[in-house]
Amino acid sequence: MTRVFTATIAGALLWGAAGASAALQSQAGTVRARAMPHYRTALEYMRAEAWPEAAQAFDRAIEIDPGFEMAYYGLGRALMPQKKFVHAISAYGKCRDLYIAETGRQFTNQHEAQRYRSDQMVELDEVIRSYQQGPQTMQTAQVLRGLQERRNQLQQTMQRGANFSVMSTPVPAFVSLALGSAFFRAGRLLDAEREYKATIAADPKTGEAYSNLAVVYLQTGRFEDAEKAVKSAEKTGFKVNPMLKEDIAAKKR
Repeated sequence: MTRVFTATIAGALLWGAAGASAALQSQAGTVRARAMPHYRTALEYMRAEAWPEAAQAFDRAIEIDPGFEMAYYGLGRALMPQKKFVHAISAYGKCRDLYIAETGRQFTNQHEAQRYRSDQMVELDEVIRSYQQGPQTMQTAQVLRGLQERRNQLQQTMQRGANFSVMSTPVPAFVSLALGSAFFRAGRLLDAEREYKATIAADPKTGEAYSNLAVVYLQTGRFEDAEKAVKSAEKTGFKVNPMLKEDIAAKKR
């Protein structure tokens, strides 16, 4: 009798925990769904280069869903053209920290894992479209490649289906690259260097990160390192500014 009673209690606790988990997932999904219209409005403003309006819309999305990684990334993007570099650092940093906080997260079942990845892919698709519809530059191409690489990783993990944990490299390269550039524009060269190296660690094909590192090395008197970084950038196919190469060569003489 005692065993039956104990088993009944254990079963009730398990069902209760599962129910609570499902309720939390449902609540999180509802919150993200409420935030998405503001997020999409922000992306429309980004396409129109209406930076203040975009920042406000991203802020509204974040107020509803404080765990919305890509809304913080978008906010950083909207703040950079306004030269609000300190605030952009804060936004990009929060985005990075949210990704880091997901490291090692274990999902309770395959459905939960696949839903998380599916939501992330939808958000990435929104940003990819935003970049594709804007001005096309070498920098844009680099970010697009990083976004698509991240999406491909998520898709491959979904197709395998059995992985119940977040990716081992949680911070996407494009986030570290953006944060590094915000640090650089704010004059925080060592912080910029750290983030550019984090970009390369996450995606060694990010030529812009090598090129940006070369600028940091040049400005901090490490001319040999700057030259090596330029060569690494060019190996990825990135077109390095000829003036940067000339400046490095002049400093080495």
